[in-house]
Order: sequence, then structure tokens, then C-alpha cells
Amino acid sequence: MNKNQNNNVHRSPTRDNFFESMYSKIAWVFTPPLMIFTPNQITLVSGILGLLGCFFLFFNNSYFYLLIGATLIQLYAILDLVDGNIARQKKMQSNFGMWLDVFFDKLIDFMLILIVSLGVYFHTQEYYVLISGIILMGLNFFIQQIMLMNNTYFKLVRNSNLKSFINPQREVDLNSPIFIPIIFYRKHLSLQHNTFLFLISFFAIINKLEFGIYFLTFHAFISIILLILANFIRIR
Repeated sequence: MNKNQNNNVHRSPTRDNFFESMYSKIAWVFTPPLMIFTPNQITLVSGILGLLGCFFLFFNNSYFYLLIGATLIQLYAILDLVDGNIARQKKMQSNFGMWLDVFFDKLIDFMLILIVSLGVYFHTQEYYVLISGIILMGLNFFIQQIMLMNNTYFKLVRNSNLKSFINPQREVDLNSPIFIPIIFYRKHLSLQHNTFLFLISFFAIINKLEFGIYFLTFHAFISIILLILANFIRIR
């Protein structure tokens, strides 16, 4: 591996999404005092905090528990980026560390939707909450899969001769008044991992988790539609 390739491996990733960028800035504040730990230790601690946060959000009839749950979820979101900072700073990146990080990301997304939906249902006896939670779970993982496919596809395009498959007029299209709101929503407001963590904590803090489940499901529908539309604009 040459010097430039090594620098690319260890440099911080670009944080284009607003919520991801916000958490990343906070994570850099936490990184220096936590450098005494290994990245995997931070990942394990953050994952445990996230799971505890899910547990407390189940008891949505207690506002105190909601505050604890929201706080733990926010700590998880921050430490979820701190582990990567430490791994790059210490050059301790590993396949296992990447797997562990992704494992907790998916697990906590799943547990948050499941536990919050069940908690709200037991508190309100509204079957629509369970239905909405099931739909949200599917949409949430579909969004993440689309984002993963995007990253893989456009990385392949940049490193191959597939550029001819992308519309040569795409820059003009993307800067037109019609497409700017679509691209902005997809980039900053679509229901990505950090956006989801922020919103679920926000609805817990304002004690509106039932409304939050419905809102997030609707938001996920809009995100899916605009993600597909934005991709069509770029590659048609």
C-alpha cells in the first residue's frame, strides 16, 4: 500500500448529512479523553448504552425513564462515531471492529423500533402503532440498503469506465430549481441512521412517542420516494 492509499484509509470520512455532521463534531470533543481505550471497547460500551436506552424507552408512561432512555441513545450516537475516530487516530482499524460497529447499528435500530412500538402499544392499546412500527422497520432497513447500494455503485463508477452510464448533463439537472429541494432532502433530512436516532430521542424528550412512530413512518415513506427519485436523476 502506497502513502496516498494509506492516508485515504485512515482519514476521517466526509460527513455530508446534517445530523451525521452534528454528531461527528460532538464526537471529536469526546475523543481525546477516551483515547486510553481501544476502538472495540468504545464500540461495546456504546452498544450497551444503546440497548439500555431501548429498555428505558419501553416504559413510556414514565417521563423520567423517557429522559434516561433519550440520554442513553444520544450517548450511543456520539460514541458510535468516537470509536471510528480512535481507530483512525491509533491506526487500529480492523474487519472485526467494522463488523461490530455495523452489528450494533442494525441491532439498535431494530430494537428501538420494536421496543418503542410495543411500549406505546401496551400503554395505549392502539393496534395501529404496531402496524406502523412494522412498516417503519421495513422502510428503515430498506433506506439503509439503498444508501449502501448508492455508496457501492458510485464508488464503482468513480473507479471504472462506467461513467458513461451517468447522465453527462446531471450537474445541470441537479442544480435546477425542481431538483434542488429533492437533493437537499435526500442529503440532509432523509431517515438515515443518525437522523433516526435524533428524532426518536426528540419524541421521547417531548413525551410524544406515539406521534413519533407515525411521523417516522410517514417520514420514511417520503425518504424512500426521494431517494429513488434522486438516484434516477443521477443515473438516468
